[in-house]
Amino acid sequence: MNNFRVIILVALILILYFMSFINFLFNVDKNNKNNKNNINNIVVLTGNAGRLAVGLDLMDNNINSRMLITGVAKGVKYSDIIKNRDSKKDRIDLGYNAQSTLGNALETALWIKERNINDIILITDNWHMPRTLLLFKASMPNREIVPYALKTGNFKFKDYLQFYNRTFFIYEEHMKYIISHVQVLYLWLSNRYL
Repeated sequence: MNNFRVIILVALILILYFMSFINFLFNVDKNNKNNKNNINNIVVLTGNAGRLAVGLDLMDNNINSRMLITGVAKGVKYSDIIKNRDSKKDRIDLGYNAQSTLGNALETALWIKERNINDIILITDNWHMPRTLLLFKASMPNREIVPYALKTGNFKFKDYLQFYNRTFFIYEEHMKYIISHVQVLYLWLSNRYL
């Protein structure tokens, strides 16, 4: 009888995981809103070089904008990141403390608290946005966070039913998304949010 209960429990966990994975695949590209017009503040997570280019383009269209580049490696200077752009150095802050997506969220929370910011445009890749948005909203529940997801991966469901080279990547990203829910619980329990 106990073996039967274990089998039922494992089957339920697998079903829940599979449902979560399918939901993740179908929603990876649905986090991009277009109401960025009234928001001056931009947060770019390091990684894909295209993220920074989009952030700088948004800054060029708004002279009142301010940008945080979070997750910058120690020793990297402004001139190493911003090249061939006429951007305002005094409006761009480099964040050196984040080493993870949770770290990006906490570093950004401190940045917006110090500057009394109420809303941001959050820039990262489409595959990274679900967990980034989850952690940012948990860290800053009273702030407006508008996602700007760069389409850097084609995550159509039919493509991942087949075993392509990127299959492991999407499973790994989904597991990180699940782990980020535990991190949200940590933020809630430790009151580490604004």
